[in-house]
Amino acid sequence: MPRFHKNEIHIDHHEGRIISKEELDAKRQAALDAKTIVSWKSPVHIFKQRSKKYFTKVTLYALVAILAAIAFGEFALVGVIIAIVFVVFVLANAAPEVIEHKISNMGIISGGRVFLWEDLDSFWFDKRGDERMLMVQTQLHFPSRLIIILTNISERTLLDILEKHLHYHAAPVHTLLDKWAQTLQKRFTLD
Repeated sequence: MPRFHKNEIHIDHHEGRIISKEELDAKRQAALDAKTIVSWKSPVHIFKQRSKKYFTKVTLYALVAILAAIAFGEFALVGVIIAIVFVVFVLANAAPEVIEHKISNMGIISGGRVFLWEDLDSFWFDKRGDERMLMVQTQLHFPSRLIIILTNISERTLLDILEKHLHYHAAPVHTLLDKWAQTLQKRFTLD
């Protein structure tokens, strides 16, 4: 169960009142113990088996960036580039962990972390490649959005349950950062 700083203030957005840490912890524990309406398991993130071409392109882009950083005398940037390439290689080779997601009458539990209905704002469904995803916008600073992969559960089932508690967006909601990321992915394809 998540731990909070003892001076942290929490606001119940539905009732508009400040709640204590003890009250919030009790609500989260009750949500863990509440009857599950629906549950399923899915990977933490989308995993795609990568080809040698992908790794070659990543290496070439990294080498060009490193040479440019050295030419401009930005030696600290070289370390950052190497670290990013390392993370890319690890994520491309390591299969993601499979976690359980539950929806109860008190909120969503994803990977053992409780998100009460008052922590959540709205939801929609999205698709990346062949993967279907449930996107839930939160009212929290972190995470601001839950991205949950749908494996063997239908969108209709989730729509019927979630619509009782959260606002539904019929089309995906994209922030400026999402749009920039999509533009970069289109321009710099690695596969």
